[in-house]
Amino acid sequence: MDWLEALGGRCVRLNGDDIEGRAALRFEVADGEVSLGFAAGGFELPLSEIGAVWFRRWLYERRHERVDLLDPAADNHTLHHELRRHLSLESRRLSDFIYSRFDHLPWLSHPRRSSLNKLDVLQRAARAGLATPATLVTTEREALRHFCAERGTVITKPIGEVDAFVEGEVSHFLFTTALGLPEIDALPERFAPSLFQEMVDKVYELRAFYLAGELHAMAIFSQNDEQTRVDFRQYNRRRPNRNVPYRLAPELAARLRGLMDDLGLETGSIDLMVARDGREVFLEVNPVGQFGMVSRPCNYQLERKVAELLLRKEEDGKRP
Repeated sequence: MDWLEALGGRCVRLNGDDIEGRAALRFEVADGEVSLGFAAGGFELPLSEIGAVWFRRWLYERRHERVDLLDPAADNHTLHHELRRHLSLESRRLSDFIYSRFDHLPWLSHPRRSSLNKLDVLQRAARAGLATPATLVTTEREALRHFCAERGTVITKPIGEVDAFVEGEVSHFLFTTALGLPEIDALPERFAPSLFQEMVDKVYELRAFYLAGELHAMAIFSQNDEQTRVDFRQYNRRRPNRNVPYRLAPELAARLRGLMDDLGLETGSIDLMVARDGREVFLEVNPVGQFGMVSRPCNYQLERKVAELLLRKEEDGKRP
């Protein structure tokens, strides 16, 4: 936002919780006309002046869990769940309506493409010529034992999104976790559908931020710290990983651009790793992932690049 204003633009930031009571909100539909009043931070949102939209993140799906919707003494977990689900659906429908008010404008990232299917992305990445880890989704312990016997140590992570479960003041995160045969043998014969991958012996990890055809990559030396070896997101705050700018090989960059085109994405954070055998292995892409963690250590000034792109989109949208 600072860069947009420094470059001569104007902008308004809306957060998902603004539509849930944090800001004054007013929609009116009468005689076929729709008017929108949205005061966020003391400013009315002038719809007629909006020239481009950047969607990054919006609603936190578990935001109602800490709210007491019933008498605290009422021990009815099912009703609590249904009430919270209802509130989430109400906010989602209202959000869809807000998005529709901007359908005629140019977007940088769009809500329709903000959540990808990880398994579909892996298939598309392989078709694009990218190296991907051997992957298994199963509900059977024996199938997992066979996979582990073939691949050695495996890792498990969510099929969908990485989530956090809050209990009082404690948050429980779903990190990527390594499994060997002893851990697999301790599992029940059948379990919920789960994703497993070969554990690639990596030298370092890569995070690349993709923006309108350009790739800005960073190497993360997570292997130098036991705490971050399996998942660098288990951050060591006292001794952070070393992060440095990284130049992707032209062939790899071309394949990543092909994948992003195939996915219909103009922006996103791409996770890769460099294996000890020299392979550059693709893991996944997050359409609304972090960019600051790449921008700051590598001095890429991605904030400015995003602002410049939004201003170009606004200008292009004014052309007949």
